[in-house]
Amino acid sequence: MTSDLRNPLKRARNIGSAKSGAAAWMGMQFTSLVLVGLSVWFVVLVLTLMHEDYATVRHALAHPANATLMATFVVLVCWHTELGLRNIYEDYIHTRWLAFWSAILTRLALLLMAVLSLLSIVRIALTG
Repeated sequence: MTSDLRNPLKRARNIGSAKSGAAAWMGMQFTSLVLVGLSVWFVVLVLTLMHEDYATVRHALAHPANATLMATFVVLVCWHTELGLRNIYEDYIHTRWLAFWSAILTRLALLLMAVLSLLSIVRIALTG
């Protein structure tokens, strides 16, 4: 015999925990923590290269460490944004189809932005 403390009506309607909130919360915490360090690196890089010419900036971004950190920064910013907006859509948009399509379109837009950014970073890194 199992000790299920849920109301039988909730069990029958399958209304209960979606068991996905902890993973989304952990993803937000992870990306937030890593983005703090990467944001400091990004600001220092931008301030360092602010008054440099195009060739110097391109050479700095072509360095393997900077290219890797920039790619990581782009991926984590897109992931963090998707998690945050999905949470907002689930909490504040009460029309199911609108929340669903908002999440889908946001995910597609962020995926497109990430792919184009990564392709640009790879092009700069390889042609340096």
